[in-house]
Amino acid sequence: MTFALDARAAFVDPHRGFGRMVRELVPALMAQATDQLVLCVPAHAPCPPAWYPRAGKVLKLRRPPRGAWLFDGPAWAWTARRCRFSCLHLPAWGVPPGVPVPVVATFHDATPLLFPTGLSWWQRLRARQAVYSLRRATLVHTPSGFAKKQLAALLPQLEQHTTVIPHGVASRFAPVANPTQDYLLGVGGGEQHKNWQLLLELYTLPQASALPRLRLVGAVARQPSLRQWIAGRGLAGRVELLPEVTEETLLRLYQNALALVFPSRNEGFGLPALEAMACGCPVVAAQAGALPEVCGEAALLLSPQEPAPWLETLLALQANPQLRHSLRQRGLQRARSFTWERTAQGLLELYGEAARRASSQR
Repeated sequence: MTFALDARAAFVDPHRGFGRMVRELVPALMAQATDQLVLCVPAHAPCPPAWYPRAGKVLKLRRPPRGAWLFDGPAWAWTARRCRFSCLHLPAWGVPPGVPVPVVATFHDATPLLFPTGLSWWQRLRARQAVYSLRRATLVHTPSGFAKKQLAALLPQLEQHTTVIPHGVASRFAPVANPTQDYLLGVGGGEQHKNWQLLLELYTLPQASALPRLRLVGAVARQPSLRQWIAGRGLAGRVELLPEVTEETLLRLYQNALALVFPSRNEGFGLPALEAMACGCPVVAAQAGALPEVCGEAALLLSPQEPAPWLETLLALQANPQLRHSLRQRGLQRARSFTWERTAQGLLELYGEAARRASSQR
């Protein structure tokens, strides 16, 4: 069998959830299916050299920079027939019509449908089309039980064809012996559901002067409105924005933070929480989405509605070394149960099942 993975998200959206998933998943898949795996990458993207010797084949895809979704169906039809894939995994952007091979599609969450603020009417339409296009998939993968329930609410007929396979965390996310713990950390995108406004409001409360500075990392730090809000309330010295960081810098930020603060109202998985726990960083997260499922009892979970309880919890965490140590140990233990090797193994079994189902229907 030959399994193809659409790895374009690792290059097109490297800092979003599905881009990070693909980038971390590829080495684990290559280790377990060296001769069976075909990696489909953008034609003009610099492909990591390590991908070449381990993958059975690296296939360069040519798509126009604009309106690529219009061409994806015919392009995949031509590519799949030419390369004779046994199964194609599409981890982002839905399933185009006309794909002539079994498809495993990943559904991350229903966030664009539930929190459409900031999206144009066209983006909302495209998001809805992408979700409903999953009806064309042979099997669907979700990273959490929560995401599976969201999909079942939208498309009940897919529930019996959906399998939960959690994401993992790479071995490089590991703790240091003596973390500085002199800042709070927020990592993620700037979309409405990420709920960063709660943290900013928290830092305007008088008692927040006892907290260390807050570092916001990633796409959230590129939001002009957020910068204006921080400047308008005199928080420029208290909230630090880091829009572009290397993987090495992100690792150090996790390792040395007093806590990762994750107030998101909706997550299909919540990879930053898992990465932080693997680094020995205490996690304070919202009791929302898949975060309780991923964190278990290894994090402090709060309602994402009001900033005051978050401030109270963070002050208590700062003042209590024993609590920080307990969360550190529980987080490390919890993170050990999530590996990309297990994710890859589960997906390879799913690819095989999709190919067998398609074969039995011929």
